[in-house]
Amino acid sequence: MRIEPYRVALEKLISIDKALNANMEYISLVLNEAIPLEDSEREVIESYLQQQYNVPIYNYTHEQLLEQKYAEQDGTTLTGILLTIEKYKQSDDPNKMTLEVSKYRANEGAIALEMILTYNEGQWGVSDYVSERES
Repeated sequence: MRIEPYRVALEKLISIDKALNANMEYISLVLNEAIPLEDSEREVIESYLQQQYNVPIYNYTHEQLLEQKYAEQDGTTLTGILLTIEKYKQSDDPNKMTLEVSKYRANEGAIALEMILTYNEGQWGVSDYVSERES
């Protein structure tokens, strides 16, 4: 399934630095336009996240979340988490891809990773990741 590596990457991203997930009221998922997924595939991923974490799923950017008042009273810390898939790179090997992903809660609560995903024994998994930014 084409969506599986993206779902696996988001699941791994959410599992890293669980403190950012504390009391999250929503997940906002932003996929860069270059990510090769159809709207229906994005909806499957969003539905999975909604069922898994039992919170509403939005597609708001950081600025839109602040405009919509989805932030703490200080105005900079989000009341949920913003997940972004920024870049996608298919390797020459069809069983391997690289994704640049990030999770944001506040200026002092964010991570960005480059994840390498591989298809092995019938399923996608994160074979390695490198932290690009952590605060």
